[in-house]
Amino acid sequence: MVKAGLEVHTDAVANIVGIREGRSESPFVSTGSHIDTGVMWGTFDGALGVLGAIEAIRMLNDDKITTKLPIAIFSFTDEEGTYQGQAGSKYFARLLSKREVYETKNKYDGSKFADGVKNALMNDSLERFSIPTKNHIELHIEQGPILETENLQIGVVTGIVGIRWLYVTFRGKQAHAGACPMNLRRDPLIPASELALTVRQIALKHSEMVGTCGVINVKPNVINAIPNEATVGVDLRSLDRNELEQAMHEVMDASKQLAAKEHCEVEVHSVSEVGNPTIFPEEIVSFVRRNAESLGYSYRLMPSRAGHDTQTIAYIANVGMIFVPSRGGISHAPEEWTDVEQAHRGVKLLEECLIKLAQGK
Repeated sequence: MVKAGLEVHTDAVANIVGIREGRSESPFVSTGSHIDTGVMWGTFDGALGVLGAIEAIRMLNDDKITTKLPIAIFSFTDEEGTYQGQAGSKYFARLLSKREVYETKNKYDGSKFADGVKNALMNDSLERFSIPTKNHIELHIEQGPILETENLQIGVVTGIVGIRWLYVTFRGKQAHAGACPMNLRRDPLIPASELALTVRQIALKHSEMVGTCGVINVKPNVINAIPNEATVGVDLRSLDRNELEQAMHEVMDASKQLAAKEHCEVEVHSVSEVGNPTIFPEEIVSFVRRNAESLGYSYRLMPSRAGHDTQTIAYIANVGMIFVPSRGGISHAPEEWTDVEQAHRGVKLLEECLIKLAQGK
């Protein structure tokens, strides 16, 4: 950011912002994403939106383009949720206080955010950025197979799905795998297994939904003992909030019924920090689409089925997103990849959008 001529700051939660001055002081046009990742994940998710934004600014500089409005590039902290999903953008949007962020705990080692953030702050870190943001555009990889399958260059994003996470814990009775007869067992792994199939059935009957059971933890997790506990992590996603809430209650009801059938106890814990469905303003969607057309790029309108910081920025600004293809539709894996030419199209489209928005067009 410094090499691109930006004025750079961090804030109290280690968000990084680079500011390119305009002829006016406000409002700002903003872009950016995040650079944090997960265990055994890829290198494009989030990072493309930060580095691509910096490249777009370098292109503006090379062409000696000045803009009426200032442009801000954000690298938001902890979008992936090692402590709390989209923590940095939520802090920027004033949806979380500094205390709330600092008290959150690392999901892997239990340490507090406050313990880890100190080394990331610069000497001139601000307590909190205060810039009026009018329009925000995020560049991101698709993370799915649609653009590549349809041989399209750009995804014009229409909205972001809401996400609900449920952790369902079944408790039974631990016993010897050989000595306890089948009819006398209280095996919590049976309802846990059936719940994974039930989540699939629930998702399939809702038109805008996907459902995944990505976590199954079994205790004591040894081959010759009937478990005493099994936990299933359920991920539900939909653009329709009512559909999402209905499905969540269906999972809860099914969990109780499955537990009762196996004479097990059940506890359901819902995670409230995950985002709600976000439909982008039609004027921004049309704006991005028109710029894709003017550049001669093939595109399609599509929702994002992954969460993004833009979901949070939508509370305070008009928002849009640009997708570029993901090879094989792979993301959150080391094989995650987008070719340079594909990435550059996204950067060029982002540049065009930033220029016009920052000129007040």
